[in-house]
Formats: sequence, structure tokens, C-alpha cells
Amino acid sequence: MKRAGRAFVVCALASGLLTAGEWKTFTNCDFITDLYSRDSTVHAATAGGLVSLVAGAEGPRVTRRLTNTEGLPLNRCLSVTCDSEGNVWVGTDGGGLAVVPADSWPAEPYRPNEVGGRITTLVWDGDRLLAGSEQGLYVIDTRGTLLDCTDDVVRRFEAARIPELMSDKVLSLASHGGRYWVGTNMGLTAVDTSFLRWQAFRRPLGDSVRAMAVRGDGRLVLATEEGLVLQDSVGFTPLVVFDSRKLVYDLAAFGMDLYLALSTGLYKVDTLDTAGLKLILQTDARAVHFGAGMWLGSGGKEPTGDGLRYQRSGQAWTWVALGGIGSNGISDCAGGLDGSTYLGHNMDVVSRVFPDGAVWWLRSPLPWVVQIRRDSKGKMWCSHYASNGGLSAYDPEEGTWQVVQWGEQSGRNIIQAFGLDAHDTKWVFSLAGTVVAVDSVGWQQEFNLPELVPPPGGSYEFAFDSRGRVWLGLTVGLEMLDYGGTLHDRSDDRHRLFAAGLPSTEVRSVAVDGQDRVWVATPRGAAVLNGETFLTYTPENSGLLSADLSRVRVDGANRVWLLSDMGLSIFDPVSNRWENYTSQNSGLIANSQGFDRFYTALDLDDELGVARIGTVRGFSLLDWRVDRDTAGVDSLRVYPNPCVVGFHGGVVIDGLPPGAEVYVYSLSGAPVAVVRSSPGLGRAVWLPGKRASGIYILVISSSRGTRVERVALVGH
Repeated sequence: MKRAGRAFVVCALASGLLTAGEWKTFTNCDFITDLYSRDSTVHAATAGGLVSLVAGAEGPRVTRRLTNTEGLPLNRCLSVTCDSEGNVWVGTDGGGLAVVPADSWPAEPYRPNEVGGRITTLVWDGDRLLAGSEQGLYVIDTRGTLLDCTDDVVRRFEAARIPELMSDKVLSLASHGGRYWVGTNMGLTAVDTSFLRWQAFRRPLGDSVRAMAVRGDGRLVLATEEGLVLQDSVGFTPLVVFDSRKLVYDLAAFGMDLYLALSTGLYKVDTLDTAGLKLILQTDARAVHFGAGMWLGSGGKEPTGDGLRYQRSGQAWTWVALGGIGSNGISDCAGGLDGSTYLGHNMDVVSRVFPDGAVWWLRSPLPWVVQIRRDSKGKMWCSHYASNGGLSAYDPEEGTWQVVQWGEQSGRNIIQAFGLDAHDTKWVFSLAGTVVAVDSVGWQQEFNLPELVPPPGGSYEFAFDSRGRVWLGLTVGLEMLDYGGTLHDRSDDRHRLFAAGLPSTEVRSVAVDGQDRVWVATPRGAAVLNGETFLTYTPENSGLLSADLSRVRVDGANRVWLLSDMGLSIFDPVSNRWENYTSQNSGLIANSQGFDRFYTALDLDDELGVARIGTVRGFSLLDWRVDRDTAGVDSLRVYPNPCVVGFHGGVVIDGLPPGAEVYVYSLSGAPVAVVRSSPGLGRAVWLPGKRASGIYILVISSSRGTRVERVALVGH
């Protein structure tokens, strides 16, 4: 496959191939909260994890990216520093502290639940680590064994016991002049290294001491929302007073020069100028650090961020690519024919994650990509939620886009529900309130269904059963459209709205299983339509994690995957068993900031055996393949046998060799069924439905041999 020239931005740092049972996280790391450098290496704490770079002769390059699947408690990091041996210490936004050994990649959580949740700032003093949090000041004495935490002494200082501390909300720290300096939202506190003598400096200038730096003359400088103050013999005197209160993030000293990171830009402090500040670079500056050059980390909009910049003395700023996906906000995900993953971000950039971990950013010709589906030829179709939107399709082989629109500006281009059937027909429901089908050659058919109401948002779905019927979930319930196999002949059409018996009339997601049963995900639970009635599933009557569901999918083994606000639930109707994945028991990204509908997208790839899970703060990939490299037809299992119809969920054929096909015949040799399977799981399920009792023949054929089994069906 040709790759050159296809992408808007190339992010070439490979994350490696998945192995069975492994989780992998992909994030955007361009929202930077803190920087620390050691020699020529700089470490960036970002909203998407920890990134390490080396400033080489050819410019900075990324050497590693760590997320929750590489040991971080959370991906959203707030602070970073290094100890004397080069080990990297990271403070997270709710997950406490982690350490990354200097000579290895994985991170290790530091004594979980013992050191605050939100670690805002970190400073080393010899073998002692000071960690600022919103629960006070933590002091960790490592006793000289930096990576052995078992003998560490951890102390916590809080305002309730130390009145001079004034507040538990620690914003900045410094070790200077034989004392520790603690900046809080209520002023500054100094304490000797034995923590016996505490001194408070309430409101040195403004309330919050947001940052500190030591100038070249050895004097401490504080940055607050009202200006900068300089240490003198008795306390602090104003150095620069702002004309208005400002949002300060960081302060760094290079000799006698001071550099201030504000929400409006990076400024050099000029005490001889009445204005006091000289704009160096206009950006949402969050972190500034000097090492083998000057590093600047920007914030911006958190899902995407404004990135990292680097400057050598006298040279222009260089924007540094940190790699990763186009945005941490995922609207939808889908798999390509080559195993790539395509991510929508509610903007015009689509991320393509290759199987080897490399990432491209693709620029869509239309704005606001919401949903993505793949057709049989490998084209990736996107729905857009904008009046100048519509549909777009990316051809990976040609690297080109095509567009389907209903006028340049129209409510018909605001796609609120999208689906792609087995005939490559694109189905859309738009703000115009009509269903439109666009077939594989571009012919369109419109369906006016008066019972349907346009919903808010653009993430609702179509699904399709084996009879060609169309199922649509909206805020009014579940709609069925049967066009009788004649798309452009309306005379035989039937449609019906199902609402009675649903846990909620808002149907956010729809999927069809191997028995043509329709599964729906709602804000109040799951339901399956079996004939005319719904069977509902809630946490009270099943193993479902939560009733607040966003997506439902069915794999080739007929397992039902349900994505909720608490994680992922997998239901096997054959065994009636549930399996749950959360951020506590798996590599699933955690909702540390408490977002509503945090888990947004779900896609299953039976061939590869992977599940793709989109979130508001990144993308998770789960490899659920079963290792079958040595599997043959002699080792597979067929159960239950006999199968009691109405009691057992179906006949399971387990341990299938790669490429196996399963056929069912009557005892007389008449074809009964071709059983769909999950190649990644190595499993197929024959769902006999209302088949008559008797003996049936299973023929399992593969390149590793053929096996014939007899199965008895017994009426219940």
C-alpha cells in the first residue's frame, strides 16, 4: 500500500502491534500542562499522557509516549519532574503519582491511595520528593532507594494541623535557601527542611501563588494573578504589577531574565518597561522550561491542544509533533480493510491509526465528522452534522475523497442518523425529517415517515437485518422500514414505530444479531425485540454495568456488546453470562473528569478479533483474539449436544481453526444454514430457532481438515 502523500499530518511514532488480550490507548498529547528537562531530554506532562523527547542535531524527536496501558494511573497528567537517577515522576489529575524508571518504558503507580489524587506540582530535594495536591503537601522521603517505595516515609501536611499553610490547595513549590516554599490559593508558606518552623506570607501580591522561579542573583520570584514579587531581606516586594488580573500558569528564569506563561501568551518580564511584559509568542502558554534550549508547552482546547514549541538561542520557534490522534474527542470509529482504525472527532480531521501504531491525520472536505462506516470496497463513509455537510467518503487506495450533498447549505446536510447496509446503500436521517437512501451507484430514494422526529445531535443509528429490513433508533423509539427488497419501488413498503415496552423511547444505538433479533441501547437500559415484544436488561435484572448506554454491537459469535457510562459489558445469550470491563479492571480509559456520556463509540472487527472504543478523552483498542495457531478440526468442541430448543441458547462450535466455515444439513442432506462465526474468537453459534426436533449434520471445513458432527435438537 502506498502511504506517501496521503495524509494531512504524519505522526510516525509507532506504538507496536497488539497481542491477544492486550489493551492499547491512543491519545492526543498536544495539550501540555508541565515540562521538565534533564540533559537533552525533555518530558511533557499532557492531557493525553507522558511524552519524552530528545533535542538532537536534527531537531527534537519523540522517544516514548506513555498512557494508562503503559502503567499511568490516568492519561491526564498535571506535573512532571526527574530525580537524580533520571527516573521520571508524574502527577496525574485524580490518579495520584506514578514513576517511570529511567531505563524502561512502563510506569508504576506510586503507593495508590496514599498520595493525593490530584498532584498539581512536584519538586525534588536530594532523596526527598515534595508533591503538591488539593489535599495538602505530601513529603516523600525515599531513604536513598528511589525506585523502592516499600521503605519510603510519606507525610502529609494540611492547613487543619499547620495554620501557617493557610490552604490545602497547593499550586506551586520550590526548594531554595535551605527552606521549602509552598504556594497556595491563599498565599505563600515557607518551612525549614525539618518541618519545624513554618512562616506564612498571606497575599504577597494577590491571592494565588501560581508559580515560582529563582533568578540568577539567587532571589526567589513569585507569580500571582496580580503580578510578580521579588524576595528581599524581610519578605517580598512588587516587581511587576499587572494592569488587570491575569491567569498565570508558569514562571521560568534564565539568568536574570524571567519568562511568564499566561493564558494569552509567553511573555518576557522587563522590569525597566512600564508595561512590565513583552509578548514573545501569542498562545495559551501553560509551561516554560529551559534545558538544551527553550521549551514551551501550550494548552488551548483540551481535546486537540496547541502543542509543544522549541527554540534554540537566536533561532525561530519550531513546532514539535508529539504524535498521536487528531483529537482526544472521539465521535465514532470504524475499521478499514487493512486493519486500520478511522476516528471521527466532531471536526474536519479524521485520524487513521495503522495496525503498526502509526497515525495519519486526514483532512475531510466537509466539516464536523460524526459517524464513520466502511463499505464493501473499503471506502470509509463519514456523516457530517452541518448545514454545509452531508456525506463524504475516503478511498484509502487512491487517497481521494468524494462528497454527497443536498445543496450547498441545507438542513438535509445535517445528518442525525447514519447507516450502511450490505448492499453499500447509505441511509441517512437529516434535520429535514426524511430518510434518504443513496445506493451504490448514487441513485437516491426518499422516504417520508411522519412518525419520526428529528433528534438533537447527530449520533443516532441505522441497522439492518438479514431480510433487508431497516431499523432506525431515534428519540421517539425504534422504527422499522421494510422496502420489500425494491428500493426504488415504494408500492410495497411497510413501516412501523416500536415504542411500547422500551426502557426509554430514546434509542441511541441499534444492532441485529444472528437470529434477526434487534438490540437497542437506551439511557435506561438495553432491550431486544424478539417478534413483537421487548425483553429489557438493566443492572437490577442482569450483569449490565449501567443502564445509561450509548452503543450496542453484536459480534460473529452472537455476543452482545453494550457500552455504558461505566464501561463495557459483554453478554453471551448462549451461556447467559456477562463479562464487564471498567477502567479499574482493564486498560479502558478512565472518566477522571466526570464527563456525561464519556464512552462514545464502539466498533467490532471479527476478522481481527479487536474492539474499538471511543471516548471523550482518547481511543482504546482491545484485542480479544484467541490464540489458534495450532488449532485443528480434531480439537474443536461442539456443545450442548443434545441442544434443548427454548432452553439452550444455541449450538456452540468452539476452537475453530483460522478460515473455518460451518454448514448445517438435515439428516437427508438438505442445506439448513451457513453459520456465521467470529474468526478472531474462533467460535460460531448455530441458532436453530424453531427448527424441528431431530438429528442435524454439522460440517466444519478448513485448510486444516474437515470434521462432521451430529447434533440432536430436542423440543422443549
